[in-house]
Order: sequence, then structure tokens, then C-alpha cells
Amino acid sequence: MTEILRKNGFSEIAVNGKAYAKIVPAEGAVDTFEPIEDGAWRWHRRTERPTDKMRMELVLYGKPNFTMIPAVSYNGNGWGNVAEYVGDRAEDGTPWSFASHRVTIPSCTYSENEHISIALMAEPNSNSACSLYRIDEGEKHVLIFPEEEKPKTLQRHFWEGPFEGTMEPSSDFVGIIFAAESDKSKFRYASLLDFAWRYYGHGIKAPMKAEDLYKYSLAFCYYLFEREKDGFAGFVRGADWHEGITAYKKTEHVYEIGWGGHSASLSNAFIYDYLKTGDKEKLGMALEALDTWVERCVLPAGHIKVRFDFNPKNYDPSPTVMPDKWDYGENRFENLYNIYLHGTAHNFALDKNGNRLFPIDACNNGTAAYGYFEAYDMLKSAGIDKPEYEKLAFGICNFALKTQDSNGCFAKTWDEDGNVIQRKGTIGSFLILPILKAYERTGREEYLEGAKKAFDFYYAELEREGFTTAGALDTYSIDKESSSPLLRSALALHDITKDKRYVSCAEKTAWYISTWMMHYTVKYPEDSVIAKMGYDTFGSTSVSTPHQALDQYALRDVLSFLKLSELTGKPQWRERALALWCNATQCVSDGTLIVNGRIRPTGSQDEAVFHTRWRRQSGKPFMPSQWLPAWPCAYRMENLRWNKDWNVFDEGLSRISGKIEK
Repeated sequence: MTEILRKNGFSEIAVNGKAYAKIVPAEGAVDTFEPIEDGAWRWHRRTERPTDKMRMELVLYGKPNFTMIPAVSYNGNGWGNVAEYVGDRAEDGTPWSFASHRVTIPSCTYSENEHISIALMAEPNSNSACSLYRIDEGEKHVLIFPEEEKPKTLQRHFWEGPFEGTMEPSSDFVGIIFAAESDKSKFRYASLLDFAWRYYGHGIKAPMKAEDLYKYSLAFCYYLFEREKDGFAGFVRGADWHEGITAYKKTEHVYEIGWGGHSASLSNAFIYDYLKTGDKEKLGMALEALDTWVERCVLPAGHIKVRFDFNPKNYDPSPTVMPDKWDYGENRFENLYNIYLHGTAHNFALDKNGNRLFPIDACNNGTAAYGYFEAYDMLKSAGIDKPEYEKLAFGICNFALKTQDSNGCFAKTWDEDGNVIQRKGTIGSFLILPILKAYERTGREEYLEGAKKAFDFYYAELEREGFTTAGALDTYSIDKESSSPLLRSALALHDITKDKRYVSCAEKTAWYISTWMMHYTVKYPEDSVIAKMGYDTFGSTSVSTPHQALDQYALRDVLSFLKLSELTGKPQWRERALALWCNATQCVSDGTLIVNGRIRPTGSQDEAVFHTRWRRQSGKPFMPSQWLPAWPCAYRMENLRWNKDWNVFDEGLSRISGKIEK
């Protein structure tokens, strides 16, 4: 039993009568604690005189085993090589502080030891911030009024100075305390997330009918299809705004088989539509794209090239050259502008034709193998035999098993000869799903054993560290994307083996994904682009510890969360799935959508929303990315073709089980 006890003139948080944390009193203030439910209290602080600054503090005694600021810091970060918030304070010794909206639960700080888990939170949109840092007595959780971010703020690949807000003097301040007794496991944030969902969550309507989403997404697939001079065909990675033509432009001649470009998945969307409607034009375009990758990308070792860039202007120039924004799309300009500002250049290797050589990664290869298995099966059902598609997929699976470490690890990236470039990262788990598909097709035990061994290796990282890593290919860090294939692999292994252990693993992975999920709606300044779009943060997911923006990547997890609800009988997984879907299908263009004065192509959607004080070098805060990539469209279409009952996508989230009424 957790309770707040009064002792020695101050309040302590206790389990079965033993104190594990204390609430730090403030001079001239009275604290009261209103029970919300077992283990949760609304902390009211009333001051004798109005004040325009307040810090509400509690301390977990001793050294914690794990700390977290959801979507911002996992045990102090430091995994990888990208600029991020590392440790509990900056180089000058000042503890980090973060604006409420940088965190997926408002101003939430969390720590745990072997006895208790503690979290301190705020009410949404309360002009607050948070901080979490070590002192001699233990781990200090701080709720700060008004909003601040100190001593500097992380932006997109750069740092900026501090932010300090203001407020009208007040005598009343409110925080939310959550405490849970240990069940002797590690990373017990599930109980916090369950509470936060029921306390902060709300209903959300489906922004668009699934039938319309399907129609508009097909249109965007058409828009992205291109042919190069030498006959290469595929779906380009997306569309960027170009000042030079004052329009979105998709002709950047960059193609990717998976991750951002999803040429395989978009091809399969066309095959699926052919099976539905008999549209031979779509079938022809899909076969042309898929054949191109078979002809151009397969390497002798069995893995495949993952990206082709036919535009020399995409290469990084000298760091002494100031890029001209009229020559590039906004995203490309920003990358070049960063290089110019910091005086660093990337030296890219080129092939014999002068095209850039890209590292060959597990994410793209795993996605390609899975996609080509799917393409083969759909075509076979229509009487079209493409054995080369199945051969490509098996080649990747066999390469993965041949190069798998004895501990189960796959590499993150290889060169064209199959030599490892980078090894670490949960990203290797993208290869598990196609290997399981190979097992289902052949019954060969080496596929199943390799997949199980790989899953055990990557899941052990989550169990050991409390996070997953290196799925977002533009960073090398703790992130959300790497956990998605782990979740899907756990569910697939359960389907094959019927071992209920994998359900438990899937659920723990889903709780980790949920730490990245926005549990509330942020209110933005009325003149901000996000506010004018009507964008609702509730249900979205943050990207990674360096890339603190919201995106649609959790579309990959909608069906997994629905499946998890069926397997566990827990309605919250279904609720979270519906919220993920509804959030991620916001602001899809019907061909008439205008954002920031720019009309958008039908079916297009922002890659991300900069929902907090995290922006481009040349941009403003609280903006959409205005980069319209292929991948959200691909994931929408995967959900729609893999789940035949579209009613679930139309129903929205109308009710939260166990909702805490305020």
C-alpha cells in the first residue's frame, strides 16, 4: 500500500509504512494532497502571498535504478552519437529543465528503485516545466512554474539559448503525484502510463473515412511514381517545398526501397488495388517498380542496395559555400545550411556511374524482404508468377542468417560486399519478420531458430536497458522506431509457437512504445501554424531523444495494439490503437488542403509536427515539417490492406475504460 504520511514536519511517500520519498516543503506555503485513486494524488500548494515563480519538489531517497522523462531522457541518454540531452545537467552543472509540451505526459518525471516507482506531473497547458536530477539525498523531481527550458534548448541538429516564460502572480499551484509499489521487476512505467492514459486521455474522432483515405493515398502513390532516363522506375521519397518555383516538387530523383521511400510497399498498394478493381495500369506500374529493384539492387552476398540518388545536386557541397535556398527544397536547404554554419562536410563514396553509395541497412533490407514476399503472394493469387521476387526475399533472409552473430545479433549496416559497417542497435530486429515468413513458407527450422535467437537478443536489450535503439536512420540514438519490429516479431512468434511468453514480451514492448505517445492535447498560440491547422497532439508519438518532434510512425503499430488487446483482453490497447490511427490520419490532403499558404498534393501529409520548442535552423517553433514523404502513405495503405474491416478505422475513440473524472 502506498500512502503519504506526515512526519518530522514534512510529508513522505511510503510503502506499507516505510518512507521512500519526501515532498519538499516551501516556506510560506501549505501543501494538501487530494487522493485521485490508490497511489495517485492531486498536490495542492497554496502560498501566503501571490508569486510569479514556484518549484514543487519531491525526492526519491537514494540512487534510483532507472530514470525517465518520457520521450526526452531514458536513464540520462548517451546511447549513440547525436546531440541530445545527456545526463541530468548541462556542461556548466545546471540541471536540465524542459517545457511541459516537450514531454509526452505533461511535465512528467519518473524514477524507480527496487521498492517503489515515483512520478511527478502537471495538469496540461498549465504553463509549467520539469526537471529531474541527482542530489546527495537522492533523485529530485521538480515541477516548475512558469514554463522554462534551461540552460539551453535542443533544436533540430543544433542548440539554442534558454527559454524563460512569465506568469501572472498566483497563490495556487497543482501537481500530480503517482507512486507504485515494486513488483520486483524492472522498468515499471506501465502503471504510470496506465494512470496517465485514464487521467489525461480523451475521445478523438476519425478525421477522415477509411474509404476516402484509401482513395487519396492511391492518388499520392500516382504522384510519387517516376521513371529515370536510364529506365529506372519507382516511387520517389516525397515532395518538398521549393522557393524557386513556389510549389511542392517531387522530382528530386531519390528512391528508397523501405524506411522513408517505401517503393516496395507502395508497389504492393497498387497490386492490392489491382486485385480489388482490375486496374491494369496500377499493376503495370507496380511490376515496373518491383522489377527495377530486382534488376538493379541485388548484390552477390544476398542483401540489396537500398537507395538510389540520381540527382548530383543532392550531394553536400563544400562547407564554405552558403547554399542558395532558391536552388533546393526546404529540407535539403536546411541540411546544407547546417553544414555551412558548422563548417563540416560529408565525404560520400560514389559508384562507377557517379551515384552516391549508401550504407546498406537492416531496416531497408528487412522491409524489402517482407514486401517482396507479400508481392509474390498477391501476384500468385492473380495467376502471375514472379519467382524472382521470392528469390530476392529469400536471398536477404539467407544473408541475414549467414552473417548473424552467435548471440543472435544482426548488424545495423553493411557495405556492398557484406562487411559490417555498424553493428549496434535494435534496428536489426527488422530482419526477424521476413525470416519468420521464410520459415512459414519452407518449414526449415534454421529460419525459426535464427528468428527466435535474434528476438531474444534484442528483447534482452529492452529488458536490460529500458529502451531500444537505432531504428531512425537519420540518427543513431535511443528511439521509438526500433521498437516497432520488436513488437510485431513478438506477436508473430506467438502466432507460430503459441508460446505465451511472447505475449508478455509484446506487451512490455508496447508499454515502451507508449512512453513516446502523447497522452494529452497541447494548446498552441492562435497565430501558430499548428493551431491554424487544428492539429491535436493526443495520440501522436515522438521520434527519438535527439529528434523531439511528433510523427505518424506508430501507424506501424496500430494493428499490433489491436492484436494485443485481443490476446490480453485489455481494452486500453484497443483504445491506444484507435488514438494512434486517428492522430496519424490528421491533415491528409484531399487536394484542396492549404497549410501555411501552400496547397498540398492529394494524399500528402507532413512527416512530422514540431510540437515543442524544437525547430529547423531557418524555421519557427510550433510548425509542421512541410516535408511530404512517402512513408506515412505507405503505412496507411498497409493498415487498410492488412485489416479488411475498415469499420475499426472509422469508429474513432469514444470511450476510455476506467476514465478518471476530474
